[in-house]
Amino acid sequence: FDVDETLFDRRRAQQIVLTRMRQRLPDLLGHASADKIAEAWAASDRATEDHVFNDGDIRGARDTRSKIFLQELGQTPQEETTAQVTDAYLELYAVVDAPIDGAHRAVEACMQAFRIGVVSNAYPDVQYRKLETLGLRQAFACVVLSEEFGKRKPDPAIFIEGCRLLQVEPSRCLYVGDSYANDVVGAAAAGLPCCWLNAHGTTPQGTATPTLEVKHLDELLAWLGLTP
Repeated sequence: FDVDETLFDRRRAQQIVLTRMRQRLPDLLGHASADKIAEAWAASDRATEDHVFNDGDIRGARDTRSKIFLQELGQTPQEETTAQVTDAYLELYAVVDAPIDGAHRAVEACMQAFRIGVVSNAYPDVQYRKLETLGLRQAFACVVLSEEFGKRKPDPAIFIEGCRLLQVEPSRCLYVGDSYANDVVGAAAAGLPCCWLNAHGTTPQGTATPTLEVKHLDELLAWLGLTP
């Protein structure tokens, strides 16, 4: 399984976190509306997700995102205020219980029938806590995170590593994820069948074809014959 937007509702979690950050940091964020804060964070996320977080300096990357966030709100970031935003976001984000609808049913049903694992582009300090908060950590026989393994999806190597840890051939391991570019393309390159959780009806940008395309995880369970 992928995690973000497959098992964990990242968008909803961010909304919750930004609301709590506004309450926690009233001097910094209290002047801005909830909508403006959401827009500013989305802009900072977009500005950093494709390149800054691949540079290896995790704290620096997170602080860069916070600086852009404050700039989007019309502020001049200082070292102290940047650190306050970064620390507040990290503390709050990892402990938000925001599962995708059907995530618990899917994981619980699959773990009864198969050995299951996680392959995720993520940092361990957040992702392990996130899985614990969701109550799903113990369900997985393995968790392969890009920033521990050293390769990121869609690199086939990270999928192959998950299969190795599960002791299963790639052709017999179904990967479930929401990203066409990372999950469908990457799984196909590694020789894994893939279930694409395409909840929003995204048009694929490529030639890779998922084994199964669903809008809800319950459809996956039905396809596997595991409908509760």
